[in-house]
Amino acid sequence: MAFEPSDKIGGLSENELVRFLAEAWNARIATVTRDGWPYLTPVWYEYEAERRCFLIVGRERADWIRHIRETPRVALHLADDLHAQHTRVLVQGLAEIVEGPVAPAASPRLHALTDRLSLRYLGPNGPAYAARTAQRPRVLVRIIPSHWRTWTGQEWHPRYR
Repeated sequence: MAFEPSDKIGGLSENELVRFLAEAWNARIATVTRDGWPYLTPVWYEYEAERRCFLIVGRERADWIRHIRETPRVALHLADDLHAQHTRVLVQGLAEIVEGPVAPAASPRLHALTDRLSLRYLGPNGPAYAARTAQRPRVLVRIIPSHWRTWTGQEWHPRYR
């Protein structure tokens, strides 16, 4: 892991944000169920800095995929739980299904992304996992943030003091 938080207290600069999101944090996506309840699940992500959006690959029949089809409003939480500064990013935005359901083996774009994600999160043997599951249908989701909140440091924001 290359990210090391500084002694800074406050929101992240754009440069710090990009550096933080380049790491393989387990993100948590919050969706809304049909009856209005929040639903939270961990996901792997890739951040597209040039477009300021997130790409996530989900299983075709995952509950959160169904929720997005019904209500595209989501929240995505990324946090460094390893360091005392607890650097974190919280976004609210709209999720859109970009592709799928389709097996990664049948989609060059999805295949490349699942390989990158498996390598990023599982290490050198990750692509072997991706290859074993390449025939299973997936959905490519893009999250376009409408609101960002970031924080780092071992102190409360002044509004809470």
